[in-house]
Amino acid sequence: MNKFASLGVNTSTSARMEIILPGEIDPLTDGAGNVAYIEFLPWDSEPGRAYDRRKTTEAVRKGFRQRSRAELRAEAENEDMAAEQAERLSALAVGWHLVGPDKGVIDVPFSKENANELFASPETAWLRRQAWVYVANEANFMKGSSKS
Repeated sequence: MNKFASLGVNTSTSARMEIILPGEIDPLTDGAGNVAYIEFLPWDSEPGRAYDRRKTTEAVRKGFRQRSRAELRAEAENEDMAAEQAERLSALAVGWHLVGPDKGVIDVPFSKENANELFASPETAWLRRQAWVYVANEANFMKGSSKS
Protein backbone atom coordinates (compact mmCIF):
# COMPACT_ATOMS: atom_id res chain seq x y z
CA MET A 1 0.00 0.00 0.00
CA ASN A 2 1.24 3.46 -0.85
CA LYS A 3 2.35 5.45 2.19
CA PHE A 4 0.93 8.59 0.52
CA ALA A 5 -2.48 7.04 -0.18
CA SER A 6 -4.37 9.62 1.86
CA LEU A 7 -3.16 12.31 -0.56
CA GLY A 8 -4.08 10.32 -3.63
CA VAL A 9 -6.59 10.84 -6.36
CA ASN A 10 -8.71 7.77 -6.95
CA THR A 11 -7.65 7.14 -10.56
CA SER A 12 -9.98 4.20 -11.15
CA THR A 13 -13.24 5.76 -9.98
CA SER A 14 -15.28 8.18 -12.04
CA ALA A 15 -17.08 11.31 -10.87
CA ARG A 16 -20.19 12.98 -12.27
CA MET A 17 -20.03 16.54 -13.49
CA GLU A 18 -23.51 18.04 -13.26
CA ILE A 19 -24.21 20.11 -16.36
CA ILE A 20 -25.05 23.75 -15.75
CA LEU A 21 -26.26 25.87 -18.66
CA PRO A 22 -24.46 29.18 -19.24
CA GLY A 23 -26.03 31.91 -17.12
CA GLU A 24 -27.68 29.44 -14.76
CA ILE A 25 -26.81 28.44 -11.21
CA ASP A 26 -28.63 25.15 -10.76
CA PRO A 27 -27.80 21.95 -12.64
CA LEU A 28 -29.91 21.16 -15.68
CA THR A 29 -32.63 18.55 -15.06
CA ASP A 30 -34.95 16.58 -17.29
CA GLY A 31 -38.74 16.59 -16.99
CA ALA A 32 -38.59 13.87 -14.32
CA GLY A 33 -36.11 15.85 -12.22
CA ASN A 34 -33.02 13.76 -13.10
CA VAL A 35 -29.86 15.84 -13.22
CA ALA A 36 -27.96 16.06 -16.52
CA TYR A 37 -24.37 14.91 -16.14
CA ILE A 38 -21.25 13.67 -17.82
CA GLU A 39 -19.18 11.11 -15.95
CA PHE A 40 -15.39 11.35 -16.13
CA LEU A 41 -12.35 9.46 -14.96
CA PRO A 42 -9.59 11.69 -13.56
CA TRP A 43 -6.75 13.18 -15.59
CA ASP A 44 -4.24 10.57 -14.35
CA SER A 45 -6.48 7.55 -14.85
CA GLU A 46 -5.26 4.84 -17.22
CA PRO A 47 -7.18 6.33 -20.21
CA GLY A 48 -5.70 9.76 -19.39
CA ARG A 49 -2.19 8.34 -19.16
CA ALA A 50 -2.70 6.41 -22.42
CA TYR A 51 -3.75 9.68 -24.09
CA ASP A 52 -0.58 11.37 -22.77
CA ARG A 53 1.60 8.50 -24.01
CA ARG A 54 0.02 8.69 -27.46
CA LYS A 55 0.55 12.45 -27.69
CA THR A 56 4.16 12.10 -26.49
CA THR A 57 4.83 9.39 -29.08
CA GLU A 58 3.36 11.60 -31.81
CA ALA A 59 5.55 14.52 -30.73
CA VAL A 60 8.70 12.38 -30.64
CA ARG A 61 7.99 10.95 -34.08
CA LYS A 62 7.48 14.44 -35.48
CA GLY A 63 10.83 15.41 -34.00
CA PHE A 64 12.66 12.74 -36.00
CA ARG A 65 11.55 14.17 -39.32
CA GLN A 66 13.64 16.95 -40.76
CA ARG A 67 11.52 19.99 -41.51
CA SER A 68 12.14 23.54 -42.48
CA ARG A 69 11.34 26.45 -40.19
CA ALA A 70 8.39 27.29 -42.42
CA GLU A 71 7.01 23.76 -41.98
CA LEU A 72 7.50 23.93 -38.21
CA ARG A 73 5.81 27.32 -38.04
CA ALA A 74 2.88 26.17 -40.19
CA GLU A 75 2.46 23.10 -37.99
CA ALA A 76 2.45 25.21 -34.82
CA GLU A 77 -0.04 27.67 -36.29
CA ASN A 78 -2.37 24.84 -37.28
CA GLU A 79 -2.55 23.24 -33.83
CA ASP A 80 -6.15 23.16 -32.66
CA MET A 81 -6.25 23.32 -28.86
CA ALA A 82 -10.03 22.87 -28.80
CA ALA A 83 -9.70 19.63 -30.77
CA GLU A 84 -6.99 18.38 -28.39
CA GLN A 85 -9.18 19.23 -25.39
CA ALA A 86 -12.09 17.38 -27.02
CA GLU A 87 -9.88 14.33 -27.58
CA ARG A 88 -8.70 14.28 -23.96
CA LEU A 89 -12.20 14.79 -22.57
CA SER A 90 -13.64 12.04 -24.76
CA ALA A 91 -10.83 9.72 -23.57
CA LEU A 92 -11.76 10.46 -19.94
CA ALA A 93 -15.55 10.40 -20.35
CA VAL A 94 -17.31 7.16 -19.39
CA GLY A 95 -21.02 7.99 -19.54
CA TRP A 96 -23.68 10.66 -19.59
CA HIS A 97 -27.27 11.71 -19.19
CA LEU A 98 -27.76 14.64 -21.57
CA VAL A 99 -30.68 17.03 -21.35
CA GLY A 100 -31.61 20.01 -23.51
CA PRO A 101 -32.66 23.45 -22.24
CA ASP A 102 -36.28 22.37 -22.83
CA LYS A 103 -35.77 19.60 -20.20
CA GLY A 104 -36.04 16.95 -22.90
CA VAL A 105 -33.63 14.02 -22.70
CA ILE A 106 -31.12 14.00 -25.56
CA ASP A 107 -31.27 10.37 -26.56
CA VAL A 108 -27.76 9.93 -27.96
CA PRO A 109 -25.98 6.86 -26.64
CA PHE A 110 -22.64 7.43 -24.97
CA SER A 111 -19.61 6.46 -27.03
CA LYS A 112 -16.10 7.90 -27.31
CA GLU A 113 -16.96 9.05 -30.86
CA ASN A 114 -20.17 10.79 -29.75
CA ALA A 115 -18.32 12.37 -26.81
CA ASN A 116 -15.61 13.72 -29.12
CA GLU A 117 -18.27 15.13 -31.45
CA LEU A 118 -20.02 16.81 -28.49
CA PHE A 119 -16.82 18.37 -27.11
CA ALA A 120 -15.42 19.38 -30.52
CA SER A 121 -18.52 21.24 -31.69
CA PRO A 122 -18.28 25.05 -31.60
CA GLU A 123 -21.94 25.17 -30.53
CA THR A 124 -21.16 23.24 -27.35
CA ALA A 125 -17.78 24.85 -26.60
CA TRP A 126 -19.29 26.10 -23.32
CA LEU A 127 -19.76 22.47 -22.25
CA ARG A 128 -16.20 21.56 -23.30
CA ARG A 129 -14.88 24.43 -21.13
CA GLN A 130 -17.09 23.38 -18.19
CA ALA A 131 -15.85 19.79 -18.50
CA TRP A 132 -12.20 20.88 -18.89
CA VAL A 133 -12.34 22.85 -15.64
CA TYR A 134 -14.12 19.99 -13.86
CA VAL A 135 -11.60 17.34 -14.93
CA ALA A 136 -8.62 19.62 -14.16
CA ASN A 137 -9.83 20.04 -10.56
CA GLU A 138 -8.39 17.03 -8.75
CA ALA A 139 -10.61 17.73 -5.74
CA ASN A 140 -13.47 16.23 -7.76
CA PHE A 141 -11.66 12.88 -7.61
CA MET A 142 -9.89 12.97 -4.22
CA LYS A 143 -10.53 10.22 -1.72
CA GLY A 144 -12.44 11.67 1.21
CA SER A 145 -12.88 15.07 -0.47
CA SER A 146 -16.08 16.96 0.23
CA LYS A 147 -16.49 17.15 -3.58
CA SER A 148 -16.27 13.41 -4.26
